[in-house]
Amino acid sequence: MKSYLIFFTLSAIILQTSCRSSKDLTMFQDLQNNVSLSNVPGKAPEYIIKPFDNLYLNVLTLDPEVNALFNPTMGGNSFGSGTQQMYGDRPSQYINGYMVQADGTINLPILGQIEVAGLNLVEARLGIMERAEEYLKEPNVKVKVLNFKVNVTGEVRNPGIYYNYEGNLNVIDAISMANGITDFADLKNVLVIRHNENSTETFNIDFTDRSVYLSGAFYLQPDDVIYIKPNKFKGSRDNNTIFSLILSTFSTLATILVATSVLAQ
Repeated sequence: MKSYLIFFTLSAIILQTSCRSSKDLTMFQDLQNNVSLSNVPGKAPEYIIKPFDNLYLNVLTLDPEVNALFNPTMGGNSFGSGTQQMYGDRPSQYINGYMVQADGTINLPILGQIEVAGLNLVEARLGIMERAEEYLKEPNVKVKVLNFKVNVTGEVRNPGIYYNYEGNLNVIDAISMANGITDFADLKNVLVIRHNENSTETFNIDFTDRSVYLSGAFYLQPDDVIYIKPNKFKGSRDNNTIFSLILSTFSTLATILVATSVLAQ
């Protein structure tokens, strides 16, 4: 009887350390229905083009030969798909993308040098469109940024480096790109690491609270690192595996002892 008491006590301890409620994995726990949030950024910041950015530029006209000058890797309809296939694979992006020079300009076939540094993507598109209309008939211009990437690591299902071509990305979307969190993510302690020109900033975000929307790291910047820390349950999972083996062995021995005691009577 004493052996079984120890067995059930150990079982209860393991269950207590391994159980985790769904609340631990729920974001924005303090948000209620029909509640408006104040001081929340309503619009994502515009990406400002800077020297040494790599830009995707798509210029379409009624002349296929002119199109081939601006889009050397075009095959079929690559305009407007919104996926990485639209921009080509990573090596071809750097070969065929337009690098912004140190003086803030890009050099385009037929159109020559155009200054784009200091402009957002919409302004750059309009500027290129204005120049293109001087030389081309009914041009259609599209501009995207190719070097906006973030690193999502830690307790996510698919850690890795993810690219965003629109020039703005928030931390929630970045985690979604990594296929969401694992069961061992600590939502109260998400770390965003940001490398500035002469310093490094860190932001701790609590995803269980609405304050995530007010964080300076809610909208990400290129080369940000998002680290989802593990919670206390991940360490206990490994320990529980060992405890379970010990408990299984102890249970078998206890059963043998009890059976032997009964047979001996």
